[in-house]
Amino acid sequence: MTIKRLGEYLQTLYNEEKKSLLSHYPGLTLHRLKNDIKLHAFLNGVDSEELFDFPYLPSRTNPLTIFFEKLKEGVPLEYITGYAYFYRSLFKVSPDVLIPRSETEILVELATQEIAKNYKKKKCKVIDVGTGSGIIALTLMMEDVAELDVVATDISEKALTLAKENFFNLRYAISAKHNISFHQSDRLVNVEGNFDLILSNPPYIKSRADHDSVHHQVLSYEPAMALFLDDGVYDLWFEDFFRSIFKKLNDDGMSLIEGHENHLEGLAHIATKVGFAKVEVIKDYTGRNRFLRMRKQP
Repeated sequence: MTIKRLGEYLQTLYNEEKKSLLSHYPGLTLHRLKNDIKLHAFLNGVDSEELFDFPYLPSRTNPLTIFFEKLKEGVPLEYITGYAYFYRSLFKVSPDVLIPRSETEILVELATQEIAKNYKKKKCKVIDVGTGSGIIALTLMMEDVAELDVVATDISEKALTLAKENFFNLRYAISAKHNISFHQSDRLVNVEGNFDLILSNPPYIKSRADHDSVHHQVLSYEPAMALFLDDGVYDLWFEDFFRSIFKKLNDDGMSLIEGHENHLEGLAHIATKVGFAKVEVIKDYTGRNRFLRMRKQP
C-alpha cells in the first residue's frame, strides 16, 4: 500500500468527494478544510506547521481518520472540531447549541454601538436570552466599551454549562470590571430585575412553513429546540416574549432580536401592539430582514 502525505490524501479526497462535500457544506473550499484540520489536529495534541507533509496512515484511533469519517457523514465541521469562530474569538460548541452564524455578529455590533453611545458613564445592565454557547454575551464583554452587568439565560442546562465553560476559557480576555451570571429560564420567566438592553437570538423558524428552506445538515444535527416554533403558536409565543421584554426593560431601554426574514415585518406589528414606541426592522449585509430593534420610548 502506498502511503500518501496528508496533503496529497486531502487533495484526492476533496476532488473525489467534492460534489458530496458541497451538498453537506455549501461553499466549502480546500483552504477552509485545511484550517479546520489544523485546528482539529492541534486540539488533539498535534501542533506542526508541516502537518500536511506528514505521511497519513488511516486508523481507528487516528484523530484525523475520525475527522474524515465524520466529514463524509456530513457532520458540521464545528461539531467535529468542537469549536467555532465568532467575531474575533474561538468558542467551544456542541450539538447542544447552535453553530454561530456570521449574521449574529451584526447584532453584537448594533448592541456595542448602543452601549458606546449611552453608557460610557454608567453601568449597562444587559440580558442575553437564549444564550446558547454564550457568544453574544461574552463577545459584548470582550468589546469592553462600557461597564456591563450581564445575565445570560437559556432553557437548556447543557447549553448553560457550555456557556460557562466558554466564559472560563475566555476570562483573561474579559475585563474584571464586568460581571456575568447564568440563569436557567424559559425566556424571561423568573428573571429578577430590569435591564437597559435585552438581546436574543430565539427560535424563529416555523416548523412547517419554513421547513423546506432549512439546509438538511441543520435539520440533522443542530438542536431543534433552539431553531423551531410550531406554526400555530408562533405569533402568540413572540407576543408573550415581547410583553415580558417590555415589562423588563427600563424606560429608556432597548431590545435587539434576531429573526427570520419572512416573519420580521409581522413581529414588528406584534411589538407595536404590545406597546413599544419605536420598532425598526434592520437588514443584514445581504439586504435581508434580520433584526428587530424595539424601544419603549421614541
